[in-house]
Amino acid sequence: MESRAKDTVHAIRQFPKLKSLLKKYRQLKTMQSGLLQLSDLAGSVNDMSVFYHALKSVIQSLLVTDSFHIALCDADNNLQLSHCHNPVESRLHENVDLANWRKSLTGLVFLRQQPLHCSAKERLALAKSGDIVLYGSEFVDWLGVPLKRGEQVIGVIALQSYDKKQYFSARDCETLAFIAEHLVTAIDRVKSRELLESSILQRTEKLTETNKQLQREIAERQLAAKAQQVLLNISELTAKSQALGNFYQALHFEIGKLLSAKNFYIALLSDDKSELAFPYYCDEKLVQLNTRKFGQGLSEMAINAGKPILLNGEQFYTLSAQGEVTKLKSKQYHAIHDLPRAWLAAPLSDQGEVFGVIAIQHYQDENAYQHKDLQLMRFVSHHISIEVLRQKMQQQALKSHEALEKIVNERTQELQATNLNLRMQIDERRKAEARLYHEAHHDALTQLPNRAMLADRLSYSIRHLKRHPHYRFSLLFIDLDRFKMINDTLGHHAGDQFLIEIARRLRLCVRDNDTLARLGGDEFVVLLDALQSTEDVEEIAARIINSIAQPYELDGHTLYSNASIGIAQSRVSYKDANEILRDADAAMYQAKSLGRGRFVFFDDSMREQLIASMTLEQELRQAIKNQQFELHYQKISHLTSTQAIGFEVLLRWQHPSKGLLTPSEFLFMAEETGMILDIETWVIEEVCLQLKLWKQSQEYENVYIAVNLSGRHLIQANQLAKLIELINVNTIEPERLILEFNESAFAQHTELALKGLRKLKSFGVKLALDDYGAGLSSFNFLHNYPFEFIKLDRSFTRTLNHNEKNLTLVKALHELGTQFGYRLVAEGIESAAMLKKLQNAGCEFGQGYHISRPAKMTKDPSSAKVVNINSA
Repeated sequence: MESRAKDTVHAIRQFPKLKSLLKKYRQLKTMQSGLLQLSDLAGSVNDMSVFYHALKSVIQSLLVTDSFHIALCDADNNLQLSHCHNPVESRLHENVDLANWRKSLTGLVFLRQQPLHCSAKERLALAKSGDIVLYGSEFVDWLGVPLKRGEQVIGVIALQSYDKKQYFSARDCETLAFIAEHLVTAIDRVKSRELLESSILQRTEKLTETNKQLQREIAERQLAAKAQQVLLNISELTAKSQALGNFYQALHFEIGKLLSAKNFYIALLSDDKSELAFPYYCDEKLVQLNTRKFGQGLSEMAINAGKPILLNGEQFYTLSAQGEVTKLKSKQYHAIHDLPRAWLAAPLSDQGEVFGVIAIQHYQDENAYQHKDLQLMRFVSHHISIEVLRQKMQQQALKSHEALEKIVNERTQELQATNLNLRMQIDERRKAEARLYHEAHHDALTQLPNRAMLADRLSYSIRHLKRHPHYRFSLLFIDLDRFKMINDTLGHHAGDQFLIEIARRLRLCVRDNDTLARLGGDEFVVLLDALQSTEDVEEIAARIINSIAQPYELDGHTLYSNASIGIAQSRVSYKDANEILRDADAAMYQAKSLGRGRFVFFDDSMREQLIASMTLEQELRQAIKNQQFELHYQKISHLTSTQAIGFEVLLRWQHPSKGLLTPSEFLFMAEETGMILDIETWVIEEVCLQLKLWKQSQEYENVYIAVNLSGRHLIQANQLAKLIELINVNTIEPERLILEFNESAFAQHTELALKGLRKLKSFGVKLALDDYGAGLSSFNFLHNYPFEFIKLDRSFTRTLNHNEKNLTLVKALHELGTQFGYRLVAEGIESAAMLKKLQNAGCEFGQGYHISRPAKMTKDPSSAKVVNINSA
């Protein structure tokens, strides 16, 4: 009994604890239920306003009050009230001063990023201290916690209690903080779904608008095709031999396809021009109009004007012979209420003499006809005039039973023609759709797939490779040599025929399952599908090169071309079509640089070369902008007297990181990109300045300065005039300039370059042929071109040490110079022995390290000395 009593006492003592645990269990269950309800809302609701409205029941089930509001941060990091549920103050959100949100309890929670529990007394204290501004009714208790996404505060949720029996406890604060954590995720999910639905709606609207635009374009094309067909039908009607009445009616029918021609008539003048007859008259108000005297009607107005006339409302317009529409100044022939709302007419004439008029009119719509319809009426009147003149003497009337039979036949034919036209329109629409798809995916000239279709095929192959790693394909990028020369020489038509023949040959070289496409210009691409080995690619590439190399017969000319092919093989690393096209293009440029007429497989080093080339181009542009160039001068001396006759200016680039660069390291890029013209403009200005300094110091007063220029100055439009103007502006002594050009300036534009040289010669500068003996070295340059100096290339001069035949050639060139008016200059003289040989051969002038090394010039007018800055 004693033990039982102890158990009873112990149970009584544990009862409050068990009751507290049961209460906590019920609270946790309620919170879990609320959070599950919150998660369900986030997964099912697509509209934030619906979500906030449903959130009320969750708040009410978990906390002591259902008065709450949510404020979220906008793009400018300002709080905006997103939702407010407050039964006590239904218009609370209208009283919130959003511009002064920092002076509110919600703003304090947001700025401090911590929960805030504030009673009415504490609220008044905060207001007195200036931390907040009071608005709305006085509450009993207030609780707010920040809404956080990770470490970032994105808003605030706050509760208000207006019941003196309801105060927020620490558990309420924990509960609200716990709800806030899940509320951010729920808001993000609903907003994401809301944004997704908005995006889908916008895309749907855009697709709808695109479809409408396509429908409008189809309608416009159909209208244009219909107008063309009507004009063709009118021309055919004129060519047919038929009764004039039938012709009028058929013409009326054709015009009615394009214009509102329910009211249509033709009026003819009598021979004495005193009466006006109406052989054809169709009108909704008058059944027939009898012959009447020539008076003051609208028909007479068109006959007197002798031009097409348009009446829109109360305004008259006419069409000149040049197709210009002007307002017609004429008196009013009728009262306004007697005129049709719209009237369109054109005179019928024979060799300038008007004998009638054709007209259509509308009694309801003044905009039934437009200005563009004047041209159509002019066309129609021309054909009616032809037919009337041809059948003027024929019988106008037929027997009544024949007329009736013809009317029945014509109506039957019209019905058949209408049905046939409807079927033809359906067929034409289908053909048009197929044609539009074909045009969008094929090259108009060669009918090969274009870039769009190739990109689709390439994308498919790349996707297929990712699913099937053993699948292999290759891309061949083909560029034609000499195509620009063919286009420029024989014209674009011959160039087009050449491309069509190239396409035909390429088709014969590839397999049926391969894709041959033209990207534009002379660039073709072949996608080789389902390859077994690299040898297959090489075989097809060699076959293409051999086929392209065969001669072409175009317009009586035999032409030759080559193909440079870059090959990129399939890689799993390729993400899209542009990447493999880029690599094949890089390999193609490598093939061109190796001598053309060959194929090269892509490797990663080619991309590095392209990046290096692009870097050099960017650095060169910066060098031009910052003037990182400097000029070195090498003396040109008389080989016998050793007296200086001039200097050749040598360009150097003071690179910020690579040091001093010679032209061979960067001029090829300047020439390729066209920057050479900007560089050489700077060189000319600097050289002219140096000439001025010499003149002031009276040293080197009579010497020349030789400047090597690009051939672009001779062959590019207006560039020669700019060069002459540049020299004219910067110096008054152009005769002290020697402009040097090498043979490459005359390779493709011989006549144009020769004209430019002669113009420079007449301007007064000296001309020199540079690097003679390094290239073709045609003798044509010696007697046909106005050169005053022929400069032997240093590579040619170097051979004189071991080649006596070339020494004989120097003697011959010297002797020819006395006949043709040029003087010989040897470059690259590097020893006394070489100098002696050139003197014995008769060479007059020379330059080289043995005579003088390149050096910079001072810019001090009082001391224009040559300052040697090179030790090598």
